[in-house]
Amino acid sequence: MGFMDFLNKLVPIELFRGMAVTGGYFFRHKETVQYPEKRVEPMDRFRGMFGYDLDRCIDCSLCAKACPIDIIYIRDHVDVNPETKKKKKVIDRYDIDVKRCMFCGLCELACPTEPRSIWLTTKTYEASTYERNDGLYFDKERLSDWRGVKAFPGVKTPAAGQDPADPLGKKPKPPAAAAATEE
Repeated sequence: MGFMDFLNKLVPIELFRGMAVTGGYFFRHKETVQYPEKRVEPMDRFRGMFGYDLDRCIDCSLCAKACPIDIIYIRDHVDVNPETKKKKKVIDRYDIDVKRCMFCGLCELACPTEPRSIWLTTKTYEASTYERNDGLYFDKERLSDWRGVKAFPGVKTPAAGQDPADPLGKKPKPPAAAAATEE
């Protein structure tokens, strides 16, 4: 046993390194937010409440197939136009059991439409309820108008035209989209 080994056993160097990290946080400005009055805006990657647009949905059921815990329930039927003989899928039921959701985002990635018909980047996180079974089970109408969910300030509901890529409407629109909205 050498002198350095004896010194390392006598003086806990790792303890002082850890205490230096703790001491650094002790002297920094505190990050406390008075929650009900002030709200911190979540990051862009935050997966908040579901957004769903029934008009964009093509009823492919890929979101339900991609869900690892089977919380998306879709029931549909095929309508045939008697004049043109064209078939069209019509969604009868589109439900999400949010209380069991992991918010993994696989349903959003599986959606083939552009912009997506289901998305999680809504910046809304206040969906608390006293009754889990009723309050955290969303059907297609409730997914679009967010009844019982307190939206983050400045965020429109999906029924009011929320953009999945920009829920707060802060990002500048591309020149082609800006020209289309002016006409």
